[in-house]
Amino acid sequence: MASHLYVSFWDLCLDNLPQGWFERRVIGAGEASAMICAARADKTLLCVSKDDLLAPYRTKERRRHQELCTLLRASYNCPLRFEDFLTTLDDEGTAVQSITPLQVAELQPRDRLLVVTCDYQFADKTKASAGVEDRFVLAADSVGFHLIAALPQETATS
Repeated sequence: MASHLYVSFWDLCLDNLPQGWFERRVIGAGEASAMICAARADKTLLCVSKDDLLAPYRTKERRRHQELCTLLRASYNCPLRFEDFLTTLDDEGTAVQSITPLQVAELQPRDRLLVVTCDYQFADKTKASAGVEDRFVLAADSVGFHLIAALPQETATS
Protein backbone atom coordinates (compact mmCIF):
# COMPACT_ATOMS: atom_id res chain seq x y z
CA MET A 1 0.00 0.00 0.00
CA ALA A 2 1.32 3.47 -0.91
CA SER A 3 2.17 5.87 1.87
CA HIS A 4 0.15 9.07 2.12
CA LEU A 5 1.31 12.64 2.42
CA TYR A 6 -1.17 14.72 4.37
CA VAL A 7 -0.80 18.51 4.41
CA SER A 8 -2.24 20.81 7.06
CA PHE A 9 -1.80 24.53 7.55
CA TRP A 10 -0.92 25.40 11.16
CA ASP A 11 -2.81 22.61 12.90
CA LEU A 12 -2.18 19.18 14.34
CA CYS A 13 -4.43 17.05 16.55
CA LEU A 14 -3.84 13.94 18.64
CA ASP A 15 -5.77 11.84 16.12
CA ASN A 16 -2.97 12.56 13.63
CA LEU A 17 -0.25 10.94 15.72
CA PRO A 18 0.24 7.22 15.26
CA GLN A 19 0.15 4.60 17.96
CA GLY A 20 3.81 3.79 18.44
CA TRP A 21 6.85 5.57 17.11
CA PHE A 22 7.07 8.64 14.92
CA GLU A 23 9.58 11.35 14.16
CA ARG A 24 9.22 15.09 13.74
CA ARG A 25 11.65 17.31 11.90
CA VAL A 26 11.79 20.64 10.12
CA ILE A 27 12.49 20.45 6.39
CA GLY A 28 13.32 23.02 3.74
CA ALA A 29 10.95 24.42 1.15
CA GLY A 30 12.65 22.48 -1.66
CA GLU A 31 12.17 19.14 0.08
CA ALA A 32 8.56 20.02 0.96
CA SER A 33 7.85 21.00 -2.65
CA ALA A 34 9.39 17.77 -3.97
CA MET A 35 7.30 15.70 -1.53
CA ILE A 36 4.11 17.47 -2.57
CA CYS A 37 4.85 17.03 -6.29
CA ALA A 38 5.67 13.33 -5.83
CA ALA A 39 2.56 12.69 -3.74
CA ARG A 40 0.39 14.53 -6.25
CA ALA A 41 1.84 12.41 -9.09
CA ASP A 42 1.25 9.22 -7.05
CA LYS A 43 -2.27 10.39 -6.10
CA THR A 44 -1.40 10.07 -2.40
CA LEU A 45 -1.62 13.79 -1.52
CA LEU A 46 -4.46 14.74 0.82
CA CYS A 47 -4.78 18.26 2.22
CA VAL A 48 -6.74 18.49 5.46
CA SER A 49 -8.11 21.34 7.55
CA LYS A 50 -9.27 21.89 11.11
CA ASP A 51 -11.80 24.43 9.85
CA ASP A 52 -14.69 24.05 7.43
CA LEU A 53 -13.23 26.45 4.87
CA LEU A 54 -16.45 26.45 2.83
CA ALA A 55 -18.67 27.55 5.72
CA PRO A 56 -19.93 31.14 5.42
CA TYR A 57 -18.78 31.87 8.97
CA ARG A 58 -15.16 30.81 8.21
CA THR A 59 -14.24 33.60 5.77
CA LYS A 60 -11.12 34.59 7.76
CA GLU A 61 -9.82 31.02 7.79
CA ARG A 62 -10.57 30.60 4.08
CA ARG A 63 -8.76 33.86 3.27
CA ARG A 64 -5.73 32.83 5.33
CA HIS A 65 -5.53 29.47 3.54
CA GLN A 66 -5.75 31.23 0.18
CA GLU A 67 -3.06 33.75 1.17
CA LEU A 68 -0.69 31.04 2.36
CA CYS A 69 -1.24 29.00 -0.82
CA THR A 70 -0.45 32.08 -2.92
CA LEU A 71 2.70 32.83 -0.92
CA LEU A 72 3.88 29.21 -1.10
CA ARG A 73 3.58 29.20 -4.89
CA ALA A 74 5.11 32.65 -5.40
CA SER A 75 7.98 32.60 -2.89
CA TYR A 76 8.68 28.96 -2.09
CA ASN A 77 7.96 27.18 -5.40
CA CYS A 78 5.55 24.99 -3.46
CA PRO A 79 2.63 23.91 -5.68
CA LEU A 80 -0.29 24.01 -3.27
CA ARG A 81 -3.61 25.55 -4.26
CA PHE A 82 -6.66 26.26 -2.17
CA GLU A 83 -8.50 23.71 -4.34
CA ASP A 84 -6.18 21.01 -2.95
CA PHE A 85 -8.08 21.35 0.33
CA LEU A 86 -11.39 20.57 -1.40
CA THR A 87 -12.76 17.09 -1.99
CA THR A 88 -15.40 16.57 -4.65
CA LEU A 89 -17.97 13.88 -3.97
CA ASP A 90 -20.61 12.56 -6.35
CA ASP A 91 -23.99 12.68 -4.66
CA GLU A 92 -26.55 11.09 -6.99
CA GLY A 93 -25.08 12.74 -10.08
CA THR A 94 -24.44 16.08 -8.41
CA ALA A 95 -20.89 17.14 -7.57
CA VAL A 96 -20.61 18.28 -3.96
CA GLN A 97 -17.46 19.88 -2.56
CA SER A 98 -16.29 19.45 0.98
CA ILE A 99 -13.22 19.90 3.15
CA THR A 100 -11.35 16.85 4.41
CA PRO A 101 -11.27 17.16 8.22
CA LEU A 102 -7.90 17.23 9.97
CA GLN A 103 -8.89 14.18 12.05
CA VAL A 104 -8.91 12.01 8.89
CA ALA A 105 -5.11 12.16 8.79
CA GLU A 106 -4.45 9.20 11.10
CA LEU A 107 -0.84 8.35 10.35
CA GLN A 108 -0.05 4.72 9.63
CA PRO A 109 3.51 3.37 9.22
CA ARG A 110 5.30 5.23 6.39
CA ASP A 111 2.60 7.95 6.20
CA ARG A 112 3.69 11.56 6.62
CA LEU A 113 1.99 14.74 7.77
CA LEU A 114 3.43 18.06 6.60
CA VAL A 115 2.30 20.92 8.82
CA VAL A 116 2.97 24.29 7.20
CA THR A 117 3.21 27.22 9.61
CA CYS A 118 3.77 30.95 9.31
CA ASP A 119 3.70 34.09 11.38
CA TYR A 120 1.74 37.30 10.96
CA GLN A 121 3.03 40.83 11.38
CA PHE A 122 1.53 44.30 11.53
CA ALA A 123 0.74 45.67 8.10
CA ASP A 124 2.92 48.64 7.16
CA LYS A 125 0.12 50.82 5.87
CA THR A 126 -3.31 50.33 7.33
CA LYS A 127 -5.98 52.92 7.75
CA ALA A 128 -7.24 53.61 11.24
CA SER A 129 -10.64 52.41 10.08
CA ALA A 130 -9.26 49.03 8.94
CA GLY A 131 -10.64 45.97 10.66
CA VAL A 132 -8.46 43.94 13.01
CA GLU A 133 -7.91 41.24 10.36
CA ASP A 134 -6.60 43.79 7.85
CA ARG A 135 -4.00 45.10 10.29
CA PHE A 136 -2.05 41.85 10.10
CA VAL A 137 -0.32 40.37 7.06
CA LEU A 138 1.47 37.13 6.47
CA ALA A 139 5.21 37.41 7.19
CA ALA A 140 6.66 36.02 3.95
CA ASP A 141 9.96 34.93 5.51
CA SER A 142 8.37 33.06 8.42
CA VAL A 143 7.05 29.94 6.66
CA GLY A 144 8.06 26.65 8.27
CA PHE A 145 7.64 23.07 7.08
CA HIS A 146 7.25 20.52 9.89
CA LEU A 147 7.25 16.88 8.86
CA ILE A 148 5.82 14.17 11.09
CA ALA A 149 6.40 10.63 9.89
CA ALA A 150 4.99 7.40 11.30
CA LEU A 151 7.84 4.92 11.60
CA PRO A 152 7.49 1.29 10.54
CA GLN A 153 7.40 -1.09 13.50
CA GLU A 154 10.69 -2.80 12.54
CA THR A 155 12.46 0.59 12.64
CA ALA A 156 10.86 1.53 15.93
CA THR A 157 11.98 -1.62 17.74
CA SER A 158 15.57 -1.73 16.49
